[in-house]
Amino acid sequence: MDKSAPSHMPEDNADTELGSVCETYELYQTPPDGKGRPSWTHQMPNDLVAPAENSVSSRYALLVRKIKCYDGKRSLKMHSIVIQSELLKQFLAGVMDNYPGLTLTINRLEIEAPFKPFVHRWKQFCGAIESEEDETTLKHAKLLYDVLDEELRDTISQKNDLTQNGVMRFDLLWALFEPGSLVLSSVDEHLRAFKFESHSVDREGNFVIKSKYVDWDGTKFGYSTSHLMIRPYEGTSPIRELSVYPLDFNPDAARVKEDLTSRGKLWEGYKGYHYKEYHGLALGIDSLIGREMRLKIRGRIVIDTEAYNTFEPDSEISVSGKIDSALSETQHLIATPILRGYALKEKTWVEFFVEHVKDITWNTRAFDSLVLSHVKQGLKRLILGIAQAQSSKLDTFDDVIQGKGQGVIMLLRGPPGVGKTLTAESVAEVMKVPLYILSAGDLGTDSETVENKLRDLMSMIPRWGAIILLDEADVFMEARDTVDLKRNELVSIFLRLLEYYEGILFLTTNRAEHIDPAFESRIHISIRYPQLTPESRRQIWSHFIVARGIQEFSDDELDYVSNLELNGRQVKNVLKTAHLMAQAEESPLKYEHVRIVLDLRDCVDS
Repeated sequence: MDKSAPSHMPEDNADTELGSVCETYELYQTPPDGKGRPSWTHQMPNDLVAPAENSVSSRYALLVRKIKCYDGKRSLKMHSIVIQSELLKQFLAGVMDNYPGLTLTINRLEIEAPFKPFVHRWKQFCGAIESEEDETTLKHAKLLYDVLDEELRDTISQKNDLTQNGVMRFDLLWALFEPGSLVLSSVDEHLRAFKFESHSVDREGNFVIKSKYVDWDGTKFGYSTSHLMIRPYEGTSPIRELSVYPLDFNPDAARVKEDLTSRGKLWEGYKGYHYKEYHGLALGIDSLIGREMRLKIRGRIVIDTEAYNTFEPDSEISVSGKIDSALSETQHLIATPILRGYALKEKTWVEFFVEHVKDITWNTRAFDSLVLSHVKQGLKRLILGIAQAQSSKLDTFDDVIQGKGQGVIMLLRGPPGVGKTLTAESVAEVMKVPLYILSAGDLGTDSETVENKLRDLMSMIPRWGAIILLDEADVFMEARDTVDLKRNELVSIFLRLLEYYEGILFLTTNRAEHIDPAFESRIHISIRYPQLTPESRRQIWSHFIVARGIQEFSDDELDYVSNLELNGRQVKNVLKTAHLMAQAEESPLKYEHVRIVLDLRDCVDS
């Protein structure tokens, strides 16, 4: 009879209900077959050995497990140790303080080869033995020392020899990096600090470091994970030339800590929404090919990680381990230097580097650039009132249906180059808010695409208190007819979205006479810009001459250029071309350069 079977084994009865016998039925794994596949049987194996850990082994301070060794140097090597001595665990509490993954209060403390905690804390371990005063504890500690010294002597000796020479072998990299320690690496050409967690070796043999750093997800601070890599190399490598190395090996570690901590404090201050200037490299994703792109940005940006997560979901930022209080010095040190937001000129969501962010120098004389006196005087008063009410959400004059009619729509109509765009720019400067310039080409002509883009913009822009300028909006405003149904649909979509827009919107058009009548009830202010006169052109030329530091024109010279039928944009282009010529000649910009450009322009036009 099978000795492993229950004493009251029920008869094999097909009528017995499934799971009704209140006993256990034990199965044992069989040796693998010819193809390495094991199976299960109810027959107990006959080659079992008595368990090694029992009431006898439990009395010993240390259990030392050994296995056969095939390196040609010794016949046995240590597999692991089990620390059972309470005195020894208490002794190691100070030595292994805050060592990740090591809990010294558990009953059965097992540590496997290569005994990383002791390799990393060997100096502290030896120092604690020298200062221990209790004789029994010292005896237990020396017992552990003797066991480990025999096993780790060569490893620790090699580690010390290599680090004293400032180099490290690839196979001993694990001994260089202690869990919880700070490491340095250059990421996107920016020096950064991380907290080392663990390492692994991938299929290509790379030493992969799992580390963490502090980040912001738009609503809270927390930790994110980074995987840094050191490629295999032969012989030894200078530690400081490794792609990742411990911060303590930097000869100027104190200054590096101070610099990175200061950067982290600056970075912390940019949580939430900020409207800033940016000069430098930024990182983004090319939506067409899905690859990272590097942009040189010199212009205004909006820093807003929450909006970045909402409108750029493929690059969503998330953190774990929420940090409730203000960041500590160490958290500042390992904080990312990256901010997320929107580049207004490039019209794309990107990642910015905090050291390239600057305060905006506001143009306090923005309205002085406008040449139409009736626009300057009346509009400035109007805009200041709108700025206070709209940006502070003080406007309580709502539509019958809640949420409708809360925006302010302004139509700027007139020929090109007379100051329509400049008006919107001046308003944004006075209000100190972002200006989002949009053209029909940015939106396309497909009705579904246009609606989705406009809906996103009209929900994104008001959260920044920003202004939208839809330049050359004729295609969305032209009177509907019974022929062009596709354009009719675009106009209808645009009209519907305007009803619920909550911000300030400027529309410019060169064809005001063709606007659909339905827009009349939706436009709050309509401003007409007539053709420029010689007097207004003289004002434009005078403004640019002063603003650009150009050598003063004589009255005759100013009379000549003012009588040329150029609009404001053309004047700007002439001066820009003349400036390039003056730069090439290493000369200040003079009337002579402007006249050459004008004469050549006349030749081309003729």
